[in-house]
Amino acid sequence: MNTTETLPDLNSPTASDPPKYRFPIPEGMPSTEAIFATIVESSQLPREKSQSLPPGAYVDPAFLDFEASEIFRKEWISLAHISQLPNPGDFIKVDICGEPMVVARGKDDVIRVLSRVCRHRGMDVMPNGANYPDKGNERVILCPYHLWSYEMSGRLVGVPEMQEAEGFDRTEICLHEYRSEIWEGFIFVTLSEEIPPLAEKYDGLREQFMGKWNLSEAELVWDQHWSCDFNWKILLENFMEAYHHLGAHRKTLEPFLPAKGCWTEPYDENYSVMHLPLREDMKEEILASGDAGTTMKPFPGLEVEDYTEWWVYLGFPNFLIFNAPDRTYWYRLLPTGPETCSLTTTMLIHPSTKEEKGYDETYESEVAAAIKFHLEDMEVCEATQRGMKSSVATPGRLSHLEEPIWHFQKYLAEKIKAHSS
Repeated sequence: MNTTETLPDLNSPTASDPPKYRFPIPEGMPSTEAIFATIVESSQLPREKSQSLPPGAYVDPAFLDFEASEIFRKEWISLAHISQLPNPGDFIKVDICGEPMVVARGKDDVIRVLSRVCRHRGMDVMPNGANYPDKGNERVILCPYHLWSYEMSGRLVGVPEMQEAEGFDRTEICLHEYRSEIWEGFIFVTLSEEIPPLAEKYDGLREQFMGKWNLSEAELVWDQHWSCDFNWKILLENFMEAYHHLGAHRKTLEPFLPAKGCWTEPYDENYSVMHLPLREDMKEEILASGDAGTTMKPFPGLEVEDYTEWWVYLGFPNFLIFNAPDRTYWYRLLPTGPETCSLTTTMLIHPSTKEEKGYDETYESEVAAAIKFHLEDMEVCEATQRGMKSSVATPGRLSHLEEPIWHFQKYLAEKIKAHSS
C-alpha cells in the first residue's frame, strides 16, 4: 500500500497559496570564508562548549555551492529502497544538485542509477512538469524531443530517421550510468569514482546497530513528499536531536520518548547514533512481559531489550534513519536552493506485518500519526529558517541532547578543510 496517490503533497503550492517572498541576505552577513572558519573553529570545541552553526551556513548561496561540489557530488547519497522497484520497468526520478537521474530496474532485474540526459541533444528525458510521474513502470524511456528511446538498462533501442547519419551505431550509445551500490536494502549513488565502497564507510553502523533489523527484507509502505522552505541542514539537525521533543513534539513523541534520558554514542567519523529510551514505566512493563507493546509486528530477530528504545541514525552526510522495533522511517533529503530542500519521508515494515489482523486500520492510524509529527517538524524548521536571516542571529549553545549536531559539525569541518587545502 502506498499513500502517495491518496494523500496530498502537503507542501505543494496551489492556486490559493499566498505568494512566497524571498528577502535579501542582511548587510554585514559574514563571507563564505568567514563561515568556513567559524565552523572549523566550532568543531574543535569540546561537546560541553559546543554551539550551533553560524546563520550564514543556512542562507549563503556560495556555501551551498561548496556543499553541492564537495558533499553531494562526492559522497554516497541514498535515493530509494529496493522494495520501491520490485518489477522490471519500475523507476523513480530524482535530482541531485542539478543532476537529473532515474533509479530503474531493467528487464535483466538489475537496479541501476542512470542519467536522464538524452545522448542526442541533451534533453532531460523525463522532464518535471511534462506529464512524467516521479515514479512508475515503463517498458522504455522515451525522450519527448525526438523520440529516441532507451531500455531501463540505459541501452538505446529506438532512433527514428537517423539512417543518413554516417557511421552512427545505436548499439554504441546508452544513457550514462552512475556508480551505485545497494546497502541494507537502500540504493545509493555517487558521482565520484574515488571514494571507498559503502561497506567500508558504514560497516560499524551495520555491525553495531542497524544490522539486526535486516532492512534489505523490509518493505516501504508509505512515502510523502514535502517541498520545504528551509535549508537541508535545518531538517537534518532537527531530525538528529531529541531535545525538541520537549517543545515541538510535546503531545506526540515526548509522552513516550521523553527527551530527558536520551543519549548519544561517541563520535564516529562516518555516522552518528542517538538512543531514545521509552518512558520508564513502559520499559519496565516490556521487560517484565516480553511483549514489545507495539501497534505493528516487531522486526524478527530483535531481543526484548531492543523493544525498550528507539534509535536515530545519521550516516554522513544525509542518510537519515529513525528505527523503532516495528517500523523504520527513512528520509531522502536533498537541497534545492540555499533556503529550500526536497524531503521524502517514508515508513518501512517487515512484510509479515501486512498479514496481521487489522493491519489496514493500524496502517492508516500510523500514517496519520506520522504526518502529524512531521507537520510539527515542518513548522519549527520553517520558523528556524526565517530566524537565520535576522540581523541579530548568532550561533547558540547546544544541549547535551543535541550532541549529534556537534558530530555533524565535525564531519562538515573535515569537508571544509579538505576543500580549502
